[in-house]
Amino acid sequence: MSFSRYLILTRKEFVQLIRDPLSIIIGILMPIFLLLICGYGMSTDVRNIRLAIVIPEPSPKANLIAARFQSNGFFEAQIVRSTEEAKELIKSHQVDACLFLQQSLTRRINQMDLKILIVVNASNPSPGLLKQSYIQSALLGALQKINEESGAISTTGIGDIEIQTRQWFNDANSSAYTIVPGIIVIVLTIIGTLLTSMVMAREYEQGNLESLFVTPMKSTEILLAKMSNNFCLGIIGLVISLIMARYLFGVPVRGNWLILLFGSSLYLILALAIGILISSATKNQFIAISMGSLISFLPSYLLSGFLFEIKSMPTFLQYVTLIVPARYYVDFLQTSLLVGDVWQNIFKNCGVLILMTVVLLTLARLSCPKRL
Repeated sequence: MSFSRYLILTRKEFVQLIRDPLSIIIGILMPIFLLLICGYGMSTDVRNIRLAIVIPEPSPKANLIAARFQSNGFFEAQIVRSTEEAKELIKSHQVDACLFLQQSLTRRINQMDLKILIVVNASNPSPGLLKQSYIQSALLGALQKINEESGAISTTGIGDIEIQTRQWFNDANSSAYTIVPGIIVIVLTIIGTLLTSMVMAREYEQGNLESLFVTPMKSTEILLAKMSNNFCLGIIGLVISLIMARYLFGVPVRGNWLILLFGSSLYLILALAIGILISSATKNQFIAISMGSLISFLPSYLLSGFLFEIKSMPTFLQYVTLIVPARYYVDFLQTSLLVGDVWQNIFKNCGVLILMTVVLLTLARLSCPKRL
């Protein structure tokens, strides 16, 4: 591979890019349009709520409350013994909510001096409110059962019991905290996959690649040159989206900016590889756009978890989401923006994205040999 030839090809691709108004519209104006429309305009029954029940001191009444949740089809409840363990579970997105029971629970119930804390991960506010409501309803049912068995609580209800709730990671309960990160994923998917597949397919249709194939340029140099400019365009779209998210919608950036940029670059490179694969297989703009929408855009929109809870999907669809790259990027992006640098989450999602990127780049290189 010759670096000088790569620079010449990159300059040629850059001239083509700035002469193509559609690329500029998709790369720069489209992120602004999507964020404004969806951020302001998009303001969904949940199941399989992952709940950690903190029982610092086992007792029959605490076990009854835990059993109430474990036998309820809406919950996947697990018992933990310490507050710190529960905090780590909710920070790493292993649970959606935590229910904190006090020590000496039986005595407090008998004395009608009971305070229960519910902590909900509200990075996705609408499901978060629903989860909070479901937890409160199941908890009231468990306390009513205890009331019927022991009569320790007044028959008028639970007026003597104080239930506190908190929403972590989204105190403002703003839907923009969920919608905006999801739109960033869609923006990078469109720029990386749809735009790249369309541009490459157009090159095949117009015979430009045939002209390049008879030059000393190698396939790797051609592909890198094609990817470099769209990568830069995607980074521009990402920066515009992050600036609008932070200063227009108030979405926080609690993680490290370099880690955020690293994870976003991984996903963008992966999307570029998918676009090259599609264009190499179709060599037709219309078919490339159709396949790009079917293979990349729609799964990123519907199966990534930003719009619909993955745990609420049918089981077979939950397995399908495992091969959707946007699922891992959505999880990474929401954690980086709203929670911070949770290394377990970063290593897991970036590791999967790196593996997918290596596989897809290899397939993209093999699918574009230097021959007609």
